[in-house]
Amino acid sequence: DKVEYQCVGFLEKNKDTVNEEQINVLKKSKFNLLLKLCEEEDKATASTSRLSSIIGKVGQTLRETKKTVGMQFRQSLQLLMDTLNATTPHYVRCIKPNDLKAPFTLDPVRAVQQLRACGVLETIRISAAGFPSRWTYQEFFNRYRVLIRHKEMLPDRKQTCRNLLEKLIKNQEKYQFGKNKIFFRAGQVAYLEKLRSDKLRSACVSIQKTIRCWLARRKYLRKRECAIVIQKHVRGHQARRYAMFVRQTRAAVVIQRNVRMWARR
Repeated sequence: DKVEYQCVGFLEKNKDTVNEEQINVLKKSKFNLLLKLCEEEDKATASTSRLSSIIGKVGQTLRETKKTVGMQFRQSLQLLMDTLNATTPHYVRCIKPNDLKAPFTLDPVRAVQQLRACGVLETIRISAAGFPSRWTYQEFFNRYRVLIRHKEMLPDRKQTCRNLLEKLIKNQEKYQFGKNKIFFRAGQVAYLEKLRSDKLRSACVSIQKTIRCWLARRKYLRKRECAIVIQKHVRGHQARRYAMFVRQTRAAVVIQRNVRMWARR
């Protein structure tokens, strides 16, 4: 399909300056949103010296010249790029499921056409044929250090990573060591993740076993303590009753003896 553009009114170079009177009117507004936007604009001008070195010299710094629409657009774009560079963005390739814009309807033929046109399938094929997964030595060490024994730890992180990979993956064609990164063929990171998950699962089971043993032993010792205290009180009570019974028996014998002696007399 052809796309028609309306070029009437286009400028060869956008030099439309923003009227200062309009900006001053906005700054005097009683609408909080406009005041906030003006304050953010004033703060943004503080970083224009750094921006000028990136977008090229324009004859004078942006502080000394009037702002044009193009300058404001570049400044806004630079702020967006600063935000993106400060994060770890992940980009998603979106495709149209169907040409009718109908919900819950997928046209497989149309979807494959878009994937091929965007080069997604070719990118996946090339990536799978090469080394799609790339890790720095420090990232690899931080992620898979759970698979390393304490005695295998070395001061040299690179050598530690080399020893670990040679131990875990016997086929050395599945990975390559670079100057700053380790390159893996398709499927190797998934294999390492499985080993890591198994190791963590085993460690969790061991921790659970130890904690449950400690809790059961503490519960047993507490019950045993309580049983000893109960036994002590019960046996004390029984001993006191037995002592009283013995005293009463002796007293009864003495009384009987005295009564019999008095009766004989």
